[in-house]
Amino acid sequence: MRRLLKPIVDLRENETVTAVLMFTYSFLAMTAYNIIKPATRSTFISGLGADNLPWVQLGAGILIGFIMQGYSRAIGLVPRRWAIPVSQLGCVVLLLALWVPLSAMQEWASVAFYVLGLILGILLISQFWTLANDIYDPRQAKRVFGFIGGGASLGGATGAALTSMFVQQVGTANMVLVSAFVMLLCVGLVVLIVGRERSAGASGPVVEEKGVGGGEAIRMLRDSKHLQIIAIVIGCAAMGAAIIEQQLNMAAEANIGQEQTDTITAFLAQVTVYLSLIGFAIQVGLTSRIHRLLGLGFALMILPVSLGATAFLMLFNGALWAPAMVRTLVTSLRYTVHKTSREVLFLPLPTDIKYRAKPFVDVTMGRVAKAMGALLILVLIKPWGLNFDWQRLSLASLTLMIVWIFMALRARREYLSAFRRSIEQ
Repeated sequence: MRRLLKPIVDLRENETVTAVLMFTYSFLAMTAYNIIKPATRSTFISGLGADNLPWVQLGAGILIGFIMQGYSRAIGLVPRRWAIPVSQLGCVVLLLALWVPLSAMQEWASVAFYVLGLILGILLISQFWTLANDIYDPRQAKRVFGFIGGGASLGGATGAALTSMFVQQVGTANMVLVSAFVMLLCVGLVVLIVGRERSAGASGPVVEEKGVGGGEAIRMLRDSKHLQIIAIVIGCAAMGAAIIEQQLNMAAEANIGQEQTDTITAFLAQVTVYLSLIGFAIQVGLTSRIHRLLGLGFALMILPVSLGATAFLMLFNGALWAPAMVRTLVTSLRYTVHKTSREVLFLPLPTDIKYRAKPFVDVTMGRVAKAMGALLILVLIKPWGLNFDWQRLSLASLTLMIVWIFMALRARREYLSAFRRSIEQ
């Protein structure tokens, strides 16, 4: 296996099996998520309209903050080694519970389904990288993270392809059952990894007895300049993603028709297939090389520069392929080079801060930023605001790019300082 993977990743003695299992873990988690992700958008658009999506984004940003506080406290009741599989099993139960009202096309279910999709989108990948931070040290991370993270992109393509191929035959609601089955497989694999790796959930001080509340996490954020900059970078990425997703949803509704639920699901799934395949190629073939040869600072700059460049394209092109192509490029970069670079930024932090505050920064701060982006979008697109169409939303992306580039440069400087401090300690 090491010889087969050598052209892709440099694995050392006794690393191969765990690396392959972690790759498969990220593959299954993103397969399950991307089966339902297009469905969460299409059911909401059909029931309430694309222009109302920012309202649920705004509400979710507030609601998810409370949910994650409850999540942090709940996993404090479970040994940290088993917190990830237990929480994933709970997500399976929630998916099955929503299947019946979704089949009946109840509007409240489309809202709940959309919010659950938002939670799964960030929680599943955050849990994966938390486990990866447990298992690998900084030297291993630079060699291995690009490979194991590639499973997420490949899984995204697989899940979206399954939806694109079968949604017209089985219906949007029934794809929920397929996603729940795949997530069950993922739970079993995580149990296997945790049982194999003693370091999983065991590094640093034991925190199983007490989950991190919002006040404590905010205190950690206030006391760590490095953590503050990471949070701002995460916020910029979340706001940029919100703008581009809104543009794609509005363009799909305008060109396909609001009532065509299964057709919109299939279209959004096809976009996800392309962005996942491109993301897989970037993650496996380029991410580690970019980090080694061009450095972390260059890697952090790729996404904001791409966001600004593609905003010009959509500003002057009203075809449906334009937002589809932009979503493909920007999202593939966000979950590959940018996501891996963000995880590297966490490595120099003290263990206590990293494992206690990371879920809050990853999930809650990202969602709060997305809620702020939703509020901005409402002001821009609603008749009582500026009444922009989906093309003119690109002006917001161009403004965001300037702030984001400035914070990326600061993140690189603070990472080097934090790394030097960690070596001294």
